[in-house]
Amino acid sequence: MTRPAALKFFPGLVLVLPPVVLAFALANLPGLKAVGPLGLALLVGLVVRLVYTPLPSARLGLDFSAKSLLRLGVVLLGVRLNLGLLFQAGPLILLLDLGVIALALLLVNAVGKAMGMPRGLRLSLALGTGICGASAIAAGASVVRAKEEHVSLAVAVVSLMGTIGALGLTLVAPWFHSQAALGLLAGATLHEVAQVLAVGAALGPSALDLATLAKLTRVALLAPTLLLLGVIVARREPSGAVQQGNRPPLLPPFLLGFLALGGVASLGLIPPELKSGLQTASQVLTAISMAAIGLGVDLKSLRGHGLSAAWVGLVGFAFLLLAASLVLALRLGHP
Repeated sequence: MTRPAALKFFPGLVLVLPPVVLAFALANLPGLKAVGPLGLALLVGLVVRLVYTPLPSARLGLDFSAKSLLRLGVVLLGVRLNLGLLFQAGPLILLLDLGVIALALLLVNAVGKAMGMPRGLRLSLALGTGICGASAIAAGASVVRAKEEHVSLAVAVVSLMGTIGALGLTLVAPWFHSQAALGLLAGATLHEVAQVLAVGAALGPSALDLATLAKLTRVALLAPTLLLLGVIVARREPSGAVQQGNRPPLLPPFLLGFLALGGVASLGLIPPELKSGLQTASQVLTAISMAAIGLGVDLKSLRGHGLSAAWVGLVGFAFLLLAASLVLALRLGHP
């Protein structure tokens, strides 16, 4: 990229940085830790868009942030994967997590389809609800062919539902007979890692360990879930796209990079210091993308599906909590 060409991206990049800095600052506040910097970056971007419409000169930089930087962030997100957890987790945790993800994909997709929501939006909600919130939505956006407004709305909904869930589980903790069961429930159902850690820390060391293991096992299941979804979505593309040779690949190249880096990380070949740095870089790049999506989205496009998306997110999360609670009650006795 030549220097004059690079300068065309400058206005958009300058515009997107303040919301990201503010999002990371807000994420350190006790009441907002559970939302996480990604959800906050999107929400700050949306708030800015309410009062200020970016100039046309910023469009190129915003598109670059929302698309190219998002892809790089997703590649680096692979360093979080630990596929070895799928073998280390006990059968209860693995089966519980598999059931939660399957239920989220089937239920959220079915309810969303019944309410007339586009496929990209309902599958984004399903991924965010069933696996790991905003990170799963970002990683799966290209796989499920989600538009920017779908990503934006899905991230906003799962951030809200996860925060409510984390606060709710913390409040009901005194009425649970087993703190270990509540830790497993949090790890198997809450959307973001930060939310799980917040609940687990309030329950004690052993509950925190179980919550973390259940959550990180769900994160590890993101890779095979995206592979499966890629096959299913590609097969359902219009036949005309196949005849004209326009059907997208099962997995975009950057998602293959995500899986490859996840495999390397799972083998323990990345030094801890480098792994930590790559995780931070992934979070920053994805937060920049979320802020750019919030700044660039047409707010009118959110009105048509806003309430239905919130309803679907609530129903999906409520059913996951109920189903996981029943499984744990049957397996461990009183929860």
